[in-house]
Amino acid sequence: MKKLFAIICSVFFIYAAPVSAEIAVGITANFAELDTSGSETELTGDAEVTKASITENVVVPEIFVETVNENGLAIGLAYIPSRDLGRKSRTDTQPTGDDDSDNGDYIADAELKDVIQVYTDIPVGPVYAKLGYSRANLKTNEVSVSGTTYENQYVNGFTVGLGYRGDSIPMMGTGFYKVEATYTDFDEYSKDSSNGTKRVKADTEVTSLKISVGTTF
Repeated sequence: MKKLFAIICSVFFIYAAPVSAEIAVGITANFAELDTSGSETELTGDAEVTKASITENVVVPEIFVETVNENGLAIGLAYIPSRDLGRKSRTDTQPTGDDDSDNGDYIADAELKDVIQVYTDIPVGPVYAKLGYSRANLKTNEVSVSGTTYENQYVNGFTVGLGYRGDSIPMMGTGFYKVEATYTDFDEYSKDSSNGTKRVKADTEVTSLKISVGTTF
């Protein structure tokens, strides 16, 4: 699937950039809802599983550059510096005399860093359909009593969406704007802790309303 998408994007770049094509750059305000669900599994003892989910509403900036042909077909590259996936905490307490070495506060904290997306906007009547492929570094910032950590992992995401492009902005002769709604599903994050006693898995989905402004040249 990933190779197929890369081939499609390559073909679009070839045919979307004739002599008459325009280059556009712009910025985006991404009003995003990030839904992350995950589990932590003990790899020793009774293999206890702890599950949790969190929803984070954020506004993140994006920048993009794209080429647009005379038919309105756009191929672009967008960069998102960071998306905070939220924070979840819990306190473990074992009765005195039991195995209370793990007693204390635990904080799960993660973010998507340096998200790069390749996308195409395909005209469909007065609107366009968006297809995108993203790659991001999922960075963990957990805090645990035992001091264990989890490695960062690169994850891929696939985006679908629907948008509208307007070619007129007051005071900007070559300006344009875009409004779009998108959904992105990222790969599962799965890592064992640094001491090999726990395994964490997490899935992230992002629903966004994006408002963009840009200019062509």
